[in-house]
Amino acid sequence: MTDTSVHSPATPPEEPAAAVIKDLEDQYYGQLDTPYLSGPMLSGLMSLVHQRETRFGIVIGHHNLLPQKTPRITPYAEMLNSGFVRSQLLLSDKPIVYLHGHIHSDPVEIVSDPRSPNGKLICISAPEIQAGFNELVFFITDHGELVGVRLIPYRTNVADGTISEGSHCFISTIASGKAALNGATFDLLRRLRDYTKERGRSLLFWDEVVDATSAGSQTQDLEDSLLMLQAARIIEIDGLTKANSEWRIKIGDE
Repeated sequence: MTDTSVHSPATPPEEPAAAVIKDLEDQYYGQLDTPYLSGPMLSGLMSLVHQRETRFGIVIGHHNLLPQKTPRITPYAEMLNSGFVRSQLLLSDKPIVYLHGHIHSDPVEIVSDPRSPNGKLICISAPEIQAGFNELVFFITDHGELVGVRLIPYRTNVADGTISEGSHCFISTIASGKAALNGATFDLLRRLRDYTKERGRSLLFWDEVVDATSAGSQTQDLEDSLLMLQAARIIEIDGLTKANSEWRIKIGDE
């Protein structure tokens, strides 16, 4: 009688399902206590990021997604599947701000993919707690679009324990170039350039911007347009963390 309890050479055993393999991998990584983002956790994160109403993402994790600047001799210095996590976040084609610790060397790094023109992964590391902290200001338009992030570093003076404010860093989160600007924003830019030419100086105060637009724009619309121009690096706004009445707006040349 033929033994049917084993597979014949012509019928090899079926490969385990991909989901089963993934579950086993997650178990192994968990047992080894390795820095690794599990399949279920990543799937849950991406389901939120891909939602239609989600215009951008702010993700907080412990480990860095990019390799460290200074190598460390340790078995698990990096998140083992960080490259895959980065690729998945970029596929969302939305700006994602990833805040992390672990290395505490305080880098600010941006990853993009030309095949996802609206996608941008901004990785910001916190310093060690004894060294200070970062304040982040998120600039969101009235339409829910994140156009930029301002990083304000506060660092501790080891000698006397005082905390001082460092140089601000503005990070644009919109697609590069003027393509991201609409007609109304271009019209505002034209008016501001005409206004500065008449007065022979490129620096404007908020009340002058309002005067240049003939007070025809709502305050929120005007702020949004200026932030879009700032994010596109066409103008430069000093004092973004303060009320708009304290803004100093420098209009760039054509």
